Parts: sequence; C-alpha cells; structure tokens
Amino acid sequence: MAQPLRIMSLHALAYCERLFYLEEVENLRIADERVYAGRRLHVELERLEDEDEWLRLNLESERWGLMGKVDCVRRRDGMLIPYEHKKGRSAVSATGLPKAWASDRLQVIAYAALVEEHSGRKVTEGRIRYHASNVMVRVPIDDEALEDLTKAIARARELQDTVERPPVTENERLCVKCSLAPICLPEEARLASMLSNPPRVELERPQLKLFPADDDRRTLHVVTQGARVGRRGDRLEISAKDEPSQLHPGVY
Repeated sequence: MAQPLRIMSLHALAYCERLFYLEEVENLRIADERVYAGRRLHVELERLEDEDEWLRLNLESERWGLMGKVDCVRRRDGMLIPYEHKKGRSAVSATGLPKAWASDRLQVIAYAALVEEHSGRKVTEGRIRYHASNVMVRVPIDDEALEDLTKAIARARELQDTVERPPVTENERLCVKCSLAPICLPEEARLASMLSNPPRVELERPQLKLFPADDDRRTLHVVTQGARVGRRGDRLEISAKDEPSQLHPGVY
C-alpha cells in the first residue's frame, strides 16, 4: 500500500506540480522566511485562542490516502468547521471580493474530508483566515470540492510514479515567492527550453532575474553566552557582559 500523502503536499501540487515533485519525490525542502513567519503565526494563535474551541488534530485516512494536521476545528451551531490560517493576503475575484487561492482551497477541502471521516459528522464548509487581508473566506465542501480533491490525489500519485520532473510553471510570478526556486532554477529551465525550440518561441524575451548575480550575504555566528545582537546605523552590534561592543558590517 502506498504511503499516505501529506495534505501540505496537495497544497504544493495546486501551487506548482514541479514544486510537489521536488518536495515529495526528490525530498528537497527549504524553510525560508515565509515558512518561519507562518510557523510563528500558528504559535501565536495557539497561545491566544480559547482551548475549548481550538482543537488541533493530527488525522490520517486510509480511504483518502492522506494525513495532516488541521490548524483548528471549531464547533459552530452543532457543526464542525476546519479552519486554516494564512499569514498572507487572499486572492480577489473578478467582482473584487476576497476568495481562496486554489492551493489553500484544496488544502482546507482535504482537512474537511478527514474531519468528516473521523468524526462521522457531515462537514459542509471550511474557512480560511487571511491575516494580511484581515478577511475570512468560506469554502463550500460539496460534491464539486470532493471531486477536485479526488482528481488532485490521482494526479499526485501519477507524478510520484514518474521519473522526470514536471516542466516549469508558465506563471513566472509563482517562482518569485517559491522557497525552492534556487533548486528548481526556473529561469534557467525556461531559457534552455527556448534555446532547444527556437522556431516556436521568441528568444528575445527578457528573462526575469530571481537572484542577484553576486550574493554578498555572510553568516555571523554569535557563540558567547548571554551576548546580544543589535543594530547601530547600518552595522550589527554585538555586546556581551564586561566586554566592549563589537561592530560588524550589516550585510549578512
């Protein structure tokens, strides 16, 4: 029997199939500042929420072949509603109303399916809180939603059985915020594809530069017990008890 899929892997799948492949097939993962910001948000929410309403569940389903940790399950009018919290902004519909991003929608649908299976109670909606937009988006859990989940799982299994990475996404904007862009090398892959298919593409198309040619950042290790790191102008100041402060260039 195949190992269950992480629900977060479906989030990656809906965002970019190549990202799913890198993380789930090649086991390549990088936690960047956005990942850590999301983790800090969840820690803060757990501290502030009422324990009677904040139910964080680790669920696994043999039927769906999924496993994951639900951010929050709340009781509302006798119904269980899975909540997902996102630090960023919501998508916006053609009419200007907030809506869920496709990847977030698929994620909360998967959580709802597992909550329904384990509780034995019908789950008719999930909710996504976008903190940067300060909006709550409701996601209906209906036949269409479950069909989308079924198709996504099937596609994930299909990708797991392939030996080649999926092509780079055509939506270049997704690459800018992707933590695995330094490994995926999307612009290099696009350029290679363009050079190998010159009759069908315009070679003059300007290439989006995701990273600077020279990265001047350096790593500063502070190992003195009780030392403090501060900022003085454009430099970092390291101070320790009974020792003079040390100033370092502020490009790290």
